Amino acid sequence: MRVHPGVTAGAGGAAEPDPERDRVLDTLLGPGAQVRPGGQAAPGCTLVGGIGLPWLRDLDFGTNWLARAAELTWPDQVVLEDLSYAAHRVMHRLEELAPGRVILLGCMPRGEDPAGTIRRYRLADVPAPDPIEVHERLSEAVGGVIDLDHTLVVCRHWNALPDDTVVIEVEPAERDFGWGFSEPVEEAVGRVLTMVQEEVSR
Repeated sequence: MRVHPGVTAGAGGAAEPDPERDRVLDTLLGPGAQVRPGGQAAPGCTLVGGIGLPWLRDLDFGTNWLARAAELTWPDQVVLEDLSYAAHRVMHRLEELAPGRVILLGCMPRGEDPAGTIRRYRLADVPAPDPIEVHERLSEAVGGVIDLDHTLVVCRHWNALPDDTVVIEVEPAERDFGWGFSEPVEEAVGRVLTMVQEEVSR
């Protein structure tokens, strides 16, 4: 299956293709797609999951990062998968895969760090959410809200994430409708790749 996007307007209003965008969209098959064919999606696998919001610049980090990473060589037990859908659906997908290790990627606007800042943390080091927050996040997820925090809160509450779960998130600069990353987030792409490679190799 191939996804054929539209075209962008060039100089003078003429439509012209965007090769980079076309390449990414041809790599991705949509939420839930394994963007690295051949990965061993078996119990105990290492799941690298990206979460993004389509066409919202930096907020689409997880999905677009996966498209780039899919072109590289990864160990057989590593599965790259797009998890850009509601938290309760991600929870069921994790139950199906039963990964031994999870690495979750995305952009989250915290407003506490400069754009492009990378935050890496282990889920075990973060306080568990209280039941009120879980209820609120689940209600919002069912209503269509998709982001890294909703996925973490809901999946953690129902023990869908393994103890060995690492989160790597980037502070966004651009959140408007459009294609491609801002300069600070683009500069973070390679550093995030190094972090993920370190995690899967340990």
